[in-house]
Amino acid sequence: MSTTSASKFRFAFLCALIPMLGMVSLPSGLHVGTYALGSAKTPPSTASTKSPPAIVAFAHAWKMLKSYSVTLTIFEREGTKTQNMVFDYSFTKPSSVTTRVVEGANKGARLTWDGGSTVVVRRGSGLLSIFKKTVSLHDPLVTTIRGSTVDQLGFGAILAHSQQPGGLSESGGGMIDGAPTEAVTLIPTHPAYDARLTREVIEISKKTHLPTRVLGYEGSILVRKIDFANIHLAF
Repeated sequence: MSTTSASKFRFAFLCALIPMLGMVSLPSGLHVGTYALGSAKTPPSTASTKSPPAIVAFAHAWKMLKSYSVTLTIFEREGTKTQNMVFDYSFTKPSSVTTRVVEGANKGARLTWDGGSTVVVRRGSGLLSIFKKTVSLHDPLVTTIRGSTVDQLGFGAILAHSQQPGGLSESGGGMIDGAPTEAVTLIPTHPAYDARLTREVIEISKKTHLPTRVLGYEGSILVRKIDFANIHLAF
């Protein structure tokens, strides 16, 4: 390759990488794993609340599951800003995640996480897909507008999140994709440690006993919504 051709190639490649290097924030997932996002703080201890039947069934289904793939449609609001995303998401136990951004900021980007403190980001296809960037799990490049991180997206993280200090209640949910659900509502004891969410609802399928929708509210305002579709399970 001539010097001129090589320079043109490097310029084209750098242009392709601009969004990946932080010019556009790459969305990831839902806040369902830890308390204060990006913080080492932990909430004051509170006596655990007895889990409602739908959560018990969810825990059993999760224990039996080996891997799954799903299409995730995610909405978030932070102040006057909103964000809409669609992901192709795959999870394999114990903690292997691959995610492709189908719609939204950084469409086409791919993330991989293997349970550690970093995320590998790839962008493009063909030759360009071999180039990657490794960033912190809490890097703005791989967090949503509310600071959510990719490790907080899986069923296991949602289950763990439901056990945080707070009140849990269960009621009949609506029909989602033709299947009845149970709605489990969490009122966090310490919203400051839960991305300021004051109420969360997990709608759990009566058929699979796994989440089909998760909602998060700040006061009366819906600030987070995630829908699970095209679910494929491996036991």
